[in-house]
Amino acid sequence: MNKYWIETYGCQMNKAESEWLENEFRQVGWSRAPSAEGADLVVLNTCSVRQTAENRIWGRLGFYKREKIKRPFKLAVMGCMGERLKEELLNNAPHVDILVGNFRKKDFIAAVSRGLDPDKPLLLTERGEYVFGELHSVSDFKAYVPIMHGCNNFCSYCIVPYVRGREVSRNPDSIMAEIFRLEEKGIREITLLGQNVNSYCYNGNSREQGLSLNFSGLLERINNNLKERNSTVEWLRFITSHPKDLSDELIELLSGKTLLCRHIHLPVQHGSNKILKSMKRSYTREEYLSLVQRIKNSITNVSLTTDILIGFPGEEEDDFKQTLDLMEAVGFDNAFTYRYNPREGTKAFSMGDTVPSEVKQERLSSVIELQSRIRKRLQRTKTGRVVKALVEGISKKNERELLARMESDEMVVFPGSGKQIGSFTRVELLSLRGSTFTGKEI
Repeated sequence: MNKYWIETYGCQMNKAESEWLENEFRQVGWSRAPSAEGADLVVLNTCSVRQTAENRIWGRLGFYKREKIKRPFKLAVMGCMGERLKEELLNNAPHVDILVGNFRKKDFIAAVSRGLDPDKPLLLTERGEYVFGELHSVSDFKAYVPIMHGCNNFCSYCIVPYVRGREVSRNPDSIMAEIFRLEEKGIREITLLGQNVNSYCYNGNSREQGLSLNFSGLLERINNNLKERNSTVEWLRFITSHPKDLSDELIELLSGKTLLCRHIHLPVQHGSNKILKSMKRSYTREEYLSLVQRIKNSITNVSLTTDILIGFPGEEEDDFKQTLDLMEAVGFDNAFTYRYNPREGTKAFSMGDTVPSEVKQERLSSVIELQSRIRKRLQRTKTGRVVKALVEGISKKNERELLARMESDEMVVFPGSGKQIGSFTRVELLSLRGSTFTGKEI
């Protein structure tokens, strides 16, 4: 076997881990197949955060069961579904050759290289210490760098702590080493990753920082190192933040002249204290609004995005209206909105599914409509600005236009050539085309 195919589902951490896996494959002489049909080994890196994500994987497993009738190849299920549904996968998908949880991914390549028993699946599902991989570049000029893994919050609707385990922070020396290696590859933008990234707290031996380092300290260290080197890396981002852990120290750091993009993804989930308490989110509506105000008072032109969960058990009309009111009060630049679906294994599963499906959909539609209005209102105030943007590719709608991402995580298109892909430029924002800006290079 020497050709692989990886399908990645779910969060940015999964994407980063798949990129690391690709690098590991290359190290042992494997190459990426042009398609799944030409692969000797197919890897499904799975997500369990919502039932719809798992349903999609079950559909792919059905597809590959039929493919196996046509030709021989090995099929691996990796990640959160492998961690959560081990027995169910073994019983209902016997054509899966390899099952890998979230704690044995580092052993996957070596195990495959040793050869597989044709009579029984290879199981790499034991829990242990999570080992961070390296080199997670997602393109020729952008990269994800995981800095912590797992979550200690146990929000009542969330399966992540059960499949990813408790929080583990990565050694800062290892983080810096990976960033320097990415810098050598010409990476221009790095996004630091974690299930709850701003809870990062390393307590151990580090050459530069002694025994303890929090998230703000890590960001400051990365920023200072890159500035001293006149690095090709010009932007730093991080996701995802929990409001309870976003400190005033971090706000102060973001307000200064650093490589950190002035964009914060700060999931609120809901606007009702009753629902926030039931979700076990560890903050109130008032505390969240106070945090937002401190952010806006300190960080010029900050961009705030969020997650909003509609239809949680016990949500009544007044709770829903409080969510709309909070959205108006904050004025999010963007929001990722979704309906509640019960997840077996979470605390909320025992609460039932009390909000009818049609009511969930109606409320979700109202949230989406409101956020669209808020976003357009905010975007109109930005026209006329000159902004820095990283050119990511050619526009799908017009091959003579380039698509670039701004510091605020918004997109702009402008005339240009493919030679500019992967470089920074200055763009004047002229107008809106849907939710994307149109502009001209300055």
